[in-house]
Amino acid sequence: MPDIKIFYKNISYEFNDEKILLDAITHTTKTKRKNLNFQRLEFLGDRILGLIIADILYNKFPNESEGDLTRRMHHLVNEGTLVKIARDISLNDYIRLSYNEEKTGGRDKSAILSDALEALIAAIFLDGNYQCAYNFISMHWADYLNNDEVPPIDPKTELQEWCHAKGIGLPVYVELEKKGPDHSPEFTINVILNGEFEVKAVGNTKKQAERNAAMKALGSKYVKP
Repeated sequence: MPDIKIFYKNISYEFNDEKILLDAITHTTKTKRKNLNFQRLEFLGDRILGLIIADILYNKFPNESEGDLTRRMHHLVNEGTLVKIARDISLNDYIRLSYNEEKTGGRDKSAILSDALEALIAAIFLDGNYQCAYNFISMHWADYLNNDEVPPIDPKTELQEWCHAKGIGLPVYVELEKKGPDHSPEFTINVILNGEFEVKAVGNTKKQAERNAAMKALGSKYVKP
């Protein structure tokens, strides 16, 4: 593992108890039995991230509706954003993986990177406090919080609005396949429009695969001839 002091500089936080950090960066594949600490930290980190992002948005955009805040929230906590931030802080260089997961490119898998970032957030919260986690998130999410003058539209929402404008039924999402191990699955989703056009996409979660399918549909000649 690279020099941990460089990582501390990347995240602008130094752990008092490095065991908590070790739990956060040791993926479930690294141990013979499931790493419950990693999974529990991921669970907690997901909730802390949601709370802090909601806190920031509530104060940053006092005149926006619940719907607009929700759209911003979804954009800021989705897997794509988490993966970008994980790479920004070089978290992928510090994750501890099994030999097999390492060989199959686990260090670059979106699901592993996003899960590890959530576990790291929980570790900072437990090692420090709410303010430490708040400082970490407000710093590393700053570009994403400041870039959008208007609330971003989720591709599934945008596709649904397009269907409504065309007077056709809502998009239908069908799961075609799920493969891979439980800790790193891959879903294939088909989206069908008006019963006559369909396109499929993959993702590490069912939700992500649906978003990817919606984005492909939005870029198709059927939607934008």
